[in-house]
Amino acid sequence: MSEGKPRALVGYPLSSSYRGHLEDMLGVSPDYLSVADLRRMPIFRMIKLLCSRPGETLLIPLEDINSLALLPVLETLSAASLARRIEVIHPDLSREPVSRFTAMIHFYRMLKASIASCQSASRCQKELVELLHTSRIDASLQSKIGTVLYLKTNLWFGVKAGGSVGHIAGVVNGLVDKGYDVQFAAAEEPVMLRDAVRFLHISPPSIFGLPSELNYYRFQEQFVAQIIKSQEVLKPAFIYQRLSVANYTGVNISRYFGVPLVLEYNGSEAWIAKNWGNPLRYHDLAVMAEDAALGHAHLIVTISDVLKDELQGRGVAPERIVVYPNCVDPYVFSPDRFSDDKIKNLRAKHNIESNAKVVTFVGTFGQWHGAEILAKAVRTIAETKEEWLKENKVHFLFVGDGLKMPEVITELGGLASSSYVTLTGLVEQQKAPLYLAASDILVSPHVSNEDGSRFFGSPTKLFEYMSMAKGIVASELEQIADVLSPGLNIDKNNGYRLGDLAILVEPGNVKQLIDGICFAIDNPAVTQMLGENAQKKALQHYTWEHHVAEIIKGLKKVCELKVKRH
Repeated sequence: MSEGKPRALVGYPLSSSYRGHLEDMLGVSPDYLSVADLRRMPIFRMIKLLCSRPGETLLIPLEDINSLALLPVLETLSAASLARRIEVIHPDLSREPVSRFTAMIHFYRMLKASIASCQSASRCQKELVELLHTSRIDASLQSKIGTVLYLKTNLWFGVKAGGSVGHIAGVVNGLVDKGYDVQFAAAEEPVMLRDAVRFLHISPPSIFGLPSELNYYRFQEQFVAQIIKSQEVLKPAFIYQRLSVANYTGVNISRYFGVPLVLEYNGSEAWIAKNWGNPLRYHDLAVMAEDAALGHAHLIVTISDVLKDELQGRGVAPERIVVYPNCVDPYVFSPDRFSDDKIKNLRAKHNIESNAKVVTFVGTFGQWHGAEILAKAVRTIAETKEEWLKENKVHFLFVGDGLKMPEVITELGGLASSSYVTLTGLVEQQKAPLYLAASDILVSPHVSNEDGSRFFGSPTKLFEYMSMAKGIVASELEQIADVLSPGLNIDKNNGYRLGDLAILVEPGNVKQLIDGICFAIDNPAVTQMLGENAQKKALQHYTWEHHVAEIIKGLKKVCELKVKRH
């Protein structure tokens, strides 16, 4: 880290927009420390890092008003450092100095919140034991279209980009387009939803305690209580919950109103935490919450056959499962939305020539996104094909931020700040279509699960790529390969066929990825045809209209069946 620069302690990655405004105000780009990174360190290493620059200014930027709940944690960490000055920077960029005395007062508030979270976890454990021994309610679906209560129960803030944002907007807007009156209950303002959607703000815990995961159970109780007490919520036709870690709110609300529960399952959150993030300290309790949600849901919607197999392995009857991949809003992700001037302006903003051939990855740089594999490919191309890069004016655009970004930067080395590469940082989901429109080739370099288990994902970006009618280079991996079939496999030399949709490469194979990118650049006519074919398939099969239609069809069918425990 550079001397003389302030450090910024953040709970979540900042969006490129907020980060840009922050750095403009400061006149410098601070060195960022994230709580997620600190949590992965042994305690002594964390303290050593915090104290490594005595006399510095330590900033605490809060992009979202709900992030105030993290402030006591952030202030406590800051107070443990040797910073000369600690400042909170609010969402409006106003600055507020924080004394160590104030930080200590907030430490005691955090301690109180920690005790409350432990008590909530204990009560939830007792309730879960009871639910796991209680039958699912026999709930029928009204024939007429009515209200849907959508529950977004994630307890994280500031994340306004990624597949989850697109999925939530797609399902909610799809329900509205089907004629349903949707009430959206969440702790933060919705993104990219139709104006007709009614938003019910759920107040999160005002102060977070430690260990952090126990806050989920306090939020569980608060979420349920606020729904039940609200005068705005009328009895819905059904409940829809996007499953989140350690949360079974949908079960409580379904039983309270006596209406069906539709549960969206994108994989076990406890498994994801254990294998892709920070293992949960109370892993078994989180699994109990998942089991209760799965057992009491009348219909479970999932995105891949791999997850369907997993659900059946957990005892869910196949007639209660609907499988449909992630999809796309073809009006949002349309290549015709943006003028040439908007595309030129975006390219100019990132110092990309107007006639460059832009190869783009969009994502949250997760464990299975393969962004680091693309970075290896870019470095190899720069080292071995520099003349080719210059001749074709190739530019690599990495849009997003997340867990694997440090590896991406390490792999790129000096290229990260070269004329060949742009790292945009986190970009809000509603801005993603413009970045795709400004690109020529889109890359989906997903990798297999490290533990050898089957890849269960259905990348939302894949369908967004397809809808933009751009050439795609993607990993030949589980559902990705199925959706992009038939595909052109360079290594197998199967030749281009008129119906091919994309260039497919072996997951994790840097050489094949390079060959695929080079083929796409060198064969623009073929690449254009691939993009047009992919767009046609997306519009025919993978819009949110198709996805929501399958949900309603499945719910009507399952409500006609005799309710069983599993």
